[in-house]
Amino acid sequence: MSGFSQFLAAVAPNDRNEVVDTEEVQVQRFCTREGELERIGAVDAPRHDEARTRQEFRVLKRHLIARIRAGGRGLDRRVILVTSASPGEGKTTVTLGLAMSFMLERDCRAVLIDADLRTSELTHRMKLSRELGLLDYLDDEGLDLADVLYRTSTPGIYAVPAGQPRVTAPELLSSPRMGHFLHELRLSDEQRIAIMDSSSVLSCSETVALAGHAGQILFVTAKGETRRQEVDEGMGILHRGAGPLDETRIALVLNKADRGQSPVRYAARR
Repeated sequence: MSGFSQFLAAVAPNDRNEVVDTEEVQVQRFCTREGELERIGAVDAPRHDEARTRQEFRVLKRHLIARIRAGGRGLDRRVILVTSASPGEGKTTVTLGLAMSFMLERDCRAVLIDADLRTSELTHRMKLSRELGLLDYLDDEGLDLADVLYRTSTPGIYAVPAGQPRVTAPELLSSPRMGHFLHELRLSDEQRIAIMDSSSVLSCSETVALAGHAGQILFVTAKGETRRQEVDEGMGILHRGAGPLDETRIALVLNKADRGQSPVRYAARR
């Protein structure tokens, strides 16, 4: 199995209609300033074989990089929000696969940010549930970026977990300090690509606030599950609350395709 397939098997073993084979991956230890801690599963470096799933994420990444290089006024296109209309459409797996693809770029460092505070699925998969995270930073001005930014066992991929739950989580994500957090993240390293895994648009309100910071938005849909009405409604909410949205800022990703088809498909919003 390719390194990319091993990665997805390690972080997303429970997804329905998984497009890669599963294989046991051992947990790797590494040192942080707090000592030796367990983080995500050990990931082999990708080999030269072109696994189908890895290639599809590479196609998606190239579109995103082209937008980043094109530049333009307004929001920073290095900040990417991954969302969906409803839960269970595979956005966290897309987030992880995209980060793994960015890792292959020599001039990019992917930072995974768990902003899905309803499930914190990304945090659980990376085994960072007990660590300080995004909510802790937003609620405590005494914390710095370094206090919530973690290395992973995959070179070139960093993580910001969700942090400890709070009843004020929606307000914290909508606060000015969230914008300050993203600004500091980008200012401290221009090679960082921030990828935020957020809640689904129709299930919570804070996703719209997060979208207001994102220069690019990936809207994940699941083949045979996501209804067109849900897509239109979710797009409408984002456009009214964090727009304008056009083909330079938002794209649809078709997930859970049949094995005989490409597992991930990309399309600009028209």
